[in-house]
Amino acid sequence: MTDLSVVIVNWNTGDLLAQCLASLRHARPALSLELIVVDNASTDGSARGFPQEGDGLRLITHTSNLGFARACNRGIGESRGRYILLLNPDTRVLPGSLEAMLVFMDAHPEAGAAGPALLNPDGSLQPSGGRFPSLRGLLAIHPTIARLFPAPEDPLRRRDFSRVTEVEEVSGACLLIRRSAWEAVGPLDEAFFLYFEEVDWCLRLTRQGWKVYYVPQARVIHHWRSRTDPDPQAQLYHLRSQRYYVRKHFGRGPFLLLTAVCLVVHTCLLAMGLIRWLLRPEPSHRQDLRRSMQLLRVCLGG
Repeated sequence: MTDLSVVIVNWNTGDLLAQCLASLRHARPALSLELIVVDNASTDGSARGFPQEGDGLRLITHTSNLGFARACNRGIGESRGRYILLLNPDTRVLPGSLEAMLVFMDAHPEAGAAGPALLNPDGSLQPSGGRFPSLRGLLAIHPTIARLFPAPEDPLRRRDFSRVTEVEEVSGACLLIRRSAWEAVGPLDEAFFLYFEEVDWCLRLTRQGWKVYYVPQARVIHHWRSRTDPDPQAQLYHLRSQRYYVRKHFGRGPFLLLTAVCLVVHTCLLAMGLIRWLLRPEPSHRQDLRRSMQLLRVCLGG
């Protein structure tokens, strides 16, 4: 059996995908490795920048963007490895990292999943691995609310990131999964189009008695989008997934509370945006107004 199946979901990642695949080639002499790229109808040509067949790489193409969870499940369904690595195309795996994670997993049969140390492109740490999100944290959907009602700090975020640590969930940017754990827990929930799918899967994993670890001997560079410059479409996906996660794992009461908070926050933002646009009808203000209306529709179930 193949040691490791790497599943990469691509959607318009440009040259980053080619860099990611190049970084994986360093692991081939030491590991039996298969690479599976699932392309969600990219329009930038990124899925045509490498051989589609041979050299241990397979390309699965979709005619529309099916979302991250569904594409991952499709790729995993085509895989054969003892372990499965869900890997973002905006990452670069540093030499020896895949081997380090597999050595750790082989030595810890209780581990269902593990994640590496994630690094920013400048080499600084990108903290990963922590506890599951609390309801109070999920309700803080706007910085003003977060300041008024701060969520309890996750002590795992203040740990020594140079040490192996048992955590509750790790980032889906690079998530190593034991095949037997995947088979026991089941696939990613495809109701999550984007975001929270790996948190949901780790929660289901731990409920079945498996453990999740942060393994810093493995290091992966992740070109993470700045939170100060959010993608408007990503905001919509995040809010939809957040609402579904709360409804699924916290129940009807907390979901209705989240909906109420969401409606208040985005109604206020919409009103302020409308006033700003009426005073200065600039294109950027019009775009902000449109985004606030879209977010409000999501709060209403749209």
